Amino acid sequence: MRKLMELMHRARYPDMNTGKRKRSTTTRKKPAPRWVRPTAKAGGVLATIAIVIGGPTFLWQSGTISRGLDMVWESAISHTAKQGLRVDSVLLRGRQHESHSRIMRTVSINRGDPTLGVNLSSLRRRLIKLPWIRDAVVKRQWPGTIDIQISERKPLVLWQRKKRLYLVDTTGTVIRTKSLSRFHHLLTVVGNGAPKAAPTLLAMIAGEPSLADKVTAATLVGKRRWNLQLKGGINVRLPEKDPHNAWRRLARLHAKHKLLARDIRMIDMRLPNRLLIRPGVLGTQTTRVKGQRT
Repeated sequence: MRKLMELMHRARYPDMNTGKRKRSTTTRKKPAPRWVRPTAKAGGVLATIAIVIGGPTFLWQSGTISRGLDMVWESAISHTAKQGLRVDSVLLRGRQHESHSRIMRTVSINRGDPTLGVNLSSLRRRLIKLPWIRDAVVKRQWPGTIDIQISERKPLVLWQRKKRLYLVDTTGTVIRTKSLSRFHHLLTVVGNGAPKAAPTLLAMIAGEPSLADKVTAATLVGKRRWNLQLKGGINVRLPEKDPHNAWRRLARLHAKHKLLARDIRMIDMRLPNRLLIRPGVLGTQTTRVKGQRT
């Protein structure tokens, strides 16, 4: 800034720079009126302010300052590395399903790299793009450890769509579509919107342990209600409103009458206080619920 002011001063008073005053050969001008002098001074001050403020702005917009700061930062990183601040190890915690080798390729840090040269936020963004990783916390442990704590997605159900299976987590996010044999114990759900609605369904099913292990698949119909497939080929049609109550009622009927042990193909619970049962060979009949007229 001082150099800038000196240049402005020399440009305004060139005769003072040489140490010699040039002899004027022109006629001396008449002094300006007093009312003009403050205006001229103000104009000079404003011009100076414009240069002082606008100069750095121009330098920043042109990238000069930015490049200079980058060079300073790179020099600082190089200096700290020479002083011993280098990566000695990468500590990875929380991994269960995601491939260790894929994580390390994503991390892309080598032993001996400058510790300050690791961009933590950029590394986190790369990690959470991996299929299994829901979140990650990346920290430096001085002098030379990069600490990575990952939180993986929790597999919830298998979503069947167009004859293809997708492994889905608790938020309805697809994790993967291949190598799913170790997840075949999970419930298979079908239908548009099924992954998002699955957590509520699973909570309802788990509420009746006597029935929970009998459910093999679930189909979301019109994004409104569920059809459940039970062991033995029994299809249970739950109502749109209050399916939890219908599920509890089915559990009570099974406990009292061993309903699901009979030769039944379908149980329709969509009508309040009524069960429409379709036996395996005898046709359709209506079972009366206690307290209801038939």
